[in-house]
Amino acid sequence: MPGRREALEAMLQDLSVSYEMEPFAFNQTEGVNFVVTLGSGAADIVIGGHYDAVSLRGGALSRGAVDNAASVVILAHLAARLGDQNLRHRLRIVFFDMEEVGLAGSRRYIESHRGDTIRAAVNLDVNAYGDTVFYGPSAAPGNALLYDVMREHCAEARIPCLEFPAYPASDYLSFQAAGIPNISFSVLPATEAQELSLYLSGGRGAFPAGFVPRVLDVIHSPADSSDRVEAAAMDLALRSLEGFLRRLDAALDQQASESP
Repeated sequence: MPGRREALEAMLQDLSVSYEMEPFAFNQTEGVNFVVTLGSGAADIVIGGHYDAVSLRGGALSRGAVDNAASVVILAHLAARLGDQNLRHRLRIVFFDMEEVGLAGSRRYIESHRGDTIRAAVNLDVNAYGDTVFYGPSAAPGNALLYDVMREHCAEARIPCLEFPAYPASDYLSFQAAGIPNISFSVLPATEAQELSLYLSGGRGAFPAGFVPRVLDVIHSPADSSDRVEAAAMDLALRSLEGFLRRLDAALDQQASESP
């Protein structure tokens, strides 16, 4: 997706963030993952989000501000903020291509990094507007430590949070399939997040016939534009993500030290 790719390159360069480009082939086209490496630990925490946008009916591309340009900007600024931090793990901040065509970029990243020890993956998707962090899917196996850390972080930092047993399809599924502990998080207004959680968890009967949570009407539509983006929501996501990562880095280190 050349236009978005060039915009991402320009933003990383403006922020003085070093990166590597990892091209891959998919269905006779070429995708490119951007990888920012911070630190030099023996094991990785991968923090990612997709920078591609969905093709709409008729072939035009969505403007993709909510899904998922806001998250991309957050990740770029996270990379700039964490550049000089001495954490226990190596951080890989990855901007995935081709999420919208079968999670191709995240699947390819895992395939090409089989030699890396990936202790956890954190996925950002839909972080453009609202005041409540929601995260999931807590019902997936193998992720208990990450969700314990997230609950503690929300409580101690006094962040409004909502835990989702189920979570919309996104790049976390590639890591779940590979057996890598993972968590995804997003930001929405509290009411929208509650409606979406109920809708995804089998509670559609609680809504009027034909009801769809507002965010699902926005994404993958012409309505997904920059006028929906709120600086306060992105700041909330960035602060929440940074605090969570610091706690997770310490918790994973402790877990490794206690393992026989």
